[in-house]
Amino acid sequence: VFASEYGTTPAKYIEQVRVESARQSLEETELSVEQAAQRCGFVSADVMRRSFKRLLAVTPVEYRQRFRI
Repeated sequence: VFASEYGTTPAKYIEQVRVESARQSLEETELSVEQAAQRCGFVSADVMRRSFKRLLAVTPVEYRQRFRI
């Protein structure tokens, strides 16, 4: 039912929500990558890095360098 409503699996949806939250944290706060990962529900900064690479094709550090406000 979830996949038919949202067009994705629950796990992928949660990953997308976490990455979006982490993106905002990296843009708008001084939190370290590790702190942002923890705040957004990732098990570790490495897991967050892999999600960023998969969904955004950049690492969290690269993202922060390019898009920080």
